[in-house]
Amino acid sequence: MATTLGRVLKRRGATPTDRSTPSTAPTARATRAAISVTSAVPLAVYVYVALRRIAYPFELEWLEGGAVEIVNRVVHGQGIYVAPTLHYVAYPYPPLYFWISAGLAKLIGVGFLAPRIVSFISSLGSFVVLWRMVQKETRDPVAGLVAAGIFAAAFEVSGAWFDLARVDSLFILLLLLAVSAARVARNWRGGMTVGLLLFLAFFTKQTALLAAVPLLVYLGFVRWRVAVGAVVTLALFLVVSTTALDWTSHGWYSYFVFHELPNQGINAKALRTFIPTSLLRPTGWAIAIALAGIVLSCWRQRSRGIWPFWIVVSAGLVGASWLSLVHAGGSSNVLIPAYAGVAICTGLGYDAIRRADVRRPGLVGALVAGILVVQVVQLSHRPLHEIPSASSEAAGRQFIALVASIPGQVIVADHPWYDTLAGKPSWAQSEAVHDVLRAGPSVARTDLLASIAATLRSASVTTVFADDPGDTIGPDFHRYFTLGPPVFRCARCFFPVTDVPRRPYLRFDRR
Repeated sequence: MATTLGRVLKRRGATPTDRSTPSTAPTARATRAAISVTSAVPLAVYVYVALRRIAYPFELEWLEGGAVEIVNRVVHGQGIYVAPTLHYVAYPYPPLYFWISAGLAKLIGVGFLAPRIVSFISSLGSFVVLWRMVQKETRDPVAGLVAAGIFAAAFEVSGAWFDLARVDSLFILLLLLAVSAARVARNWRGGMTVGLLLFLAFFTKQTALLAAVPLLVYLGFVRWRVAVGAVVTLALFLVVSTTALDWTSHGWYSYFVFHELPNQGINAKALRTFIPTSLLRPTGWAIAIALAGIVLSCWRQRSRGIWPFWIVVSAGLVGASWLSLVHAGGSSNVLIPAYAGVAICTGLGYDAIRRADVRRPGLVGALVAGILVVQVVQLSHRPLHEIPSASSEAAGRQFIALVASIPGQVIVADHPWYDTLAGKPSWAQSEAVHDVLRAGPSVARTDLLASIAATLRSASVTTVFADDPGDTIGPDFHRYFTLGPPVFRCARCFFPVTDVPRRPYLRFDRR
C-alpha cells in the first residue's frame, strides 16, 4: 500500500513527505501555529496603533497638514494645480487620493480624519491583497499570512506611514491590485483591467510607472495580448487625463506632476547604501527565506513556473523604491513598495521550504519559525511610541489658541493647516515652496519668488512661526521680522511622532 501511494505521488510530482496538504504531525502543527501567530502579531499591533491615533487632531507627520489643505481646496471647489504663490503651492502628486479624501471629508468634515481613514482602509486592503495573492499561488493560507505579516511588520521601518494623511497606502493598494490582476490575466480584456489599475495607481503616485515597467515587459514576452491591452489602456488614460487636467489648470498639472520632481537632483548616497542599509539590514532574514525558497524550488523542480513572474514583480517594486530614494526628496516612505515585494517573496519562500522533501521537516519548520520570529522582532522596535501623547495634544491646542489670538495674518511656515484651525488665512507648506525653488529656473520659480518678496513687504503679515532658524521665508526675511518669545514651555511635546521631528517653536514678529 505504501509503495503504491509513493508511486502515485511520484507521478503527480510529489512525494510522501510533500506538504501540499496540512500535515497531521504534532511538530508540524505546532510550527505552523507559531508561524501564524508570529505573522498575525504585527497585523494586530498595526491596527491597534492606527486606531489609537487616527483621530489625533494634529499632525502625525510634518507634511500631513499640507495634504489636508489640498483636500480642503477640493471640498471648496478650488483647483489643486494652480500658479504657485506663498499662499498655496501644490504637492507634486496626481489628484486621486485628494479627490477620494475630499469625497469622504464632505460627509464627516475636513481635517486629518478623512484622509487618514482612506489610508487606513487602503492599508488593510493591501494586507488582504498580499494574503490573497500568496494564498492563491500556494494554496496555503499560512503562507499568505506570512506575506501580510512581514509587510505589516515593516510599518515602522518604512516610516510608520501606512495610516497617515498621505498618498502612499492608496498607491500601494492599487499597485498590488494591478499585480494581482496581471497574474491571472490571459487575454486583452484582462490586460485592460491591468492597465486601468496601473493608471489609478499612477493617478495616486507617479512611482507606479517605475514599478510597472518590468511587469509590462515580462507580460510582453509571455502573454503579449495581455501586455498590449495593458499598455494601450494605460497610455490612453495617461494621455486623456493629462490633456484634460492641463487644459483645466492651464498647464500647471504637468508642471507639478511631471516636471518638478525630476529637476530636484539626486541623493548620491542612496545609490550605494540602498541594498545594505534600506533592504538587507531591516529585512535580511525575510530575504533569506525567499532566496532559500527559490533555490529549493529550482533544485527540486517544483513550482519553478511561479517564480519568474514574482521575481520580476518584486524587482519592479524594489527598483521603484530605489529610484525614489535616490531622488533628493525621498524619505523612508518610498521603501513601502520594496517591503511589499519582500513580503510576497517571503510568503512564497516559506511555502517552498514547507513543501521541500527534506529528511527532518520538523527541524526545518522550527528553524523557519525561529527566523520569522527574529525578523518580526527586528522590525518591531517601539510601535507604541507611534501614538501621540496627551501632553502633545494639549500643547497643540494651546498653540492653535496662540495663533488665533495674534492680530493680523500669521504664517505657520511648515504647518498650514494650523492657520486654518486658528481661523486664519492659510499659507503654502514650506516644503512645497522649497520643491519649486530647488527645481531650477522656471516661470513657477520666478512667480513664487515675486510672491514671497511681496508678502514680506506687506504689513498685513504680523507673525511667522518656523521650525528651525534656517527655515525662514526669503533672503530678506530678517529685514522685516525679529525673533520673538518662546512658543513652547515643554521640551519634547507637539513633535510629530514619525518622520522628521519638526514643530513651530520659533516665533518671528514684524519689526
